[in-house]
Amino acid sequence: MPLVTYGLWARLLARLIVPASLLVLSTAAAAQQKQVISLRVDATDIGRKLLHSDMEIPVTPGNLTLVFPKWIPGEHAPSGPLNNLVWMKFSVGGRPVPWTRDPVDMFAFHLQIPPGAQRLQVALDYALRPDEATPFLFYLFWNAVLLYPQGVNTDDIRIQGQIHLPSGWRYGCALFGRVLTDGTIQFPVTSLTTLVDSPLLAGVHFRSFTLDNGAIPVTMDAAADSEEGLNLSPQLLQNFRRVIRETDALFGARHYEHYVFLLALSDEVGEDGTEHHQSTDITLRERGLIDSSDQIASLYLLPHEYVHSWNGKYRRPADLYTTNYQDPMKGGLLWVYEGLTRYLNWVLAARSGLFDLQQARDYAALIAAETQHRSGREWRSLEDTAVSAQFLYGGDQWESLRRTTDYYDESLLIWLEADQIIRGRSAGRKSLDDFCRAFFGAPGGPPTVKPYALGDLVKALNGIASYDWADFFKHRVYETDPAPVAGLSASGWNLGYGDIPGPVLVARDSDHHTVEERYSIGLLLRSDDGIIVDVVRDSPAWRAGLGPGMKILAVNGRVWSAQNLRAAIAADRKTSAPIAMTIQSQSAVFGTAIDDHNGLRYPRLERNSNPDTLSELLKPRAAN
Repeated sequence: MPLVTYGLWARLLARLIVPASLLVLSTAAAAQQKQVISLRVDATDIGRKLLHSDMEIPVTPGNLTLVFPKWIPGEHAPSGPLNNLVWMKFSVGGRPVPWTRDPVDMFAFHLQIPPGAQRLQVALDYALRPDEATPFLFYLFWNAVLLYPQGVNTDDIRIQGQIHLPSGWRYGCALFGRVLTDGTIQFPVTSLTTLVDSPLLAGVHFRSFTLDNGAIPVTMDAAADSEEGLNLSPQLLQNFRRVIRETDALFGARHYEHYVFLLALSDEVGEDGTEHHQSTDITLRERGLIDSSDQIASLYLLPHEYVHSWNGKYRRPADLYTTNYQDPMKGGLLWVYEGLTRYLNWVLAARSGLFDLQQARDYAALIAAETQHRSGREWRSLEDTAVSAQFLYGGDQWESLRRTTDYYDESLLIWLEADQIIRGRSAGRKSLDDFCRAFFGAPGGPPTVKPYALGDLVKALNGIASYDWADFFKHRVYETDPAPVAGLSASGWNLGYGDIPGPVLVARDSDHHTVEERYSIGLLLRSDDGIIVDVVRDSPAWRAGLGPGMKILAVNGRVWSAQNLRAAIAADRKTSAPIAMTIQSQSAVFGTAIDDHNGLRYPRLERNSNPDTLSELLKPRAAN
């Protein structure tokens, strides 16, 4: 054994003596740690689409009410998947704690915590929805596997999440995790708000792509039902990177410390996207990154959800900014939150190369035509569709008659008109880009929320170009005004119709398995079986007595197919005879006739005499 000098002993002893100040800090940290909720999710039962979660919640003896998150940011509805909670038990020190559900608020559970209890154990099982999982991938939305104390600001609740994945699976998440010895991934202690705002995507077939490797990195983590689904082309990857650069050029600042696109590619999970401060969860078809029609139909979702980091997360309508997940959100300004974002995803898709110029024009033409054929606009304002958003999602039957989530697409036309007004008032020196930079841009930094009201929006627009913006929005949003196509005309283009469908309509029909003939005979149908989805009021199909849910069995004596239907519509321009149809409505079969002789009609943009500011608007802004 070597000799140890006095000096070395002194230094070793000094390392063992803990200063009193550190003892105080350690005690405080330990006390704080006791107030942290722990959440551990076991995903190894993914084959049965079950997630098991175990929680420990700090408690004190007495009455306690725990709640399941109800109003989830970005979903605009009380959509917390309560019915998929299929197992729930509470205990303290291994002894069961009884519970009762609130008789009015189904999302609330009442407990009596026994004397001496400090932490409550909660066991939950969650059955993944079909749109959340396949045998090869799944999304973990933390709000689906936890409860939290009622009436507490979610910013003030500290929680530490963990997940145990099936062997060999990889994951992506805006939170950075570390792997524990048992393979569990542990995430840092954070607020409940941040955890819920940070979903996780996991999968067997998984790839990560760098979109920006600068000081504020942006990545894309993709999981697919097959390895082939992850083989995006170098050109498409370059276009994704251009989305980041074009968005920087638009806003001039970022409101995140890092960002990750979470992309699930599967034919089983549908197509959708939800925004978060530092990530977005998007689901596309399995070949969504490969097939050109899928790209045209769906890839606008990437710039859409990305823009929400600025418009929707950082700047948020005050009525959509709540302090917990039980307070209702009021959607009156969704025509800004979602509608301006729809306009910007269109602009950025063109500027980044996700759309070419013809596809961008076709996209606008489809939206304008759809808006003009919305008879529901005669009785219902655009603002009302925003206010009632919570029950409009998912509905498609009679959508032209009753309206659906029109604050998305119709608002594109309104914001295009606002852009043209700014250009006109400033003699072409300014555009809506200047408003976006001023309202959503600097200063950048970590995620935060800056709420606003309509008055703030009007004031900011007047700071760019003086105009009666309050009156403009009154007519366009709050009244049943004619279809807002003035912005298209001012930008150098009019809505017209031709007999050849444009590229976006073709891609959309292919992607959605639909037959779009609302602009000819007034029908939207399912392509595989001829079932009617929508009928336009006062159209030839309306006058023939057709309605959603009916099924076309035959057209002019020939069995149903999209090709036979379109051939009949094209031929009716050359004959005075109506289109004969055999229809099934539940158990009844009957014949009817569509008397229309205008032929096929598909929307397109046609040049007028005004300067082509639309093409200027869609040009790239960022340096290559």
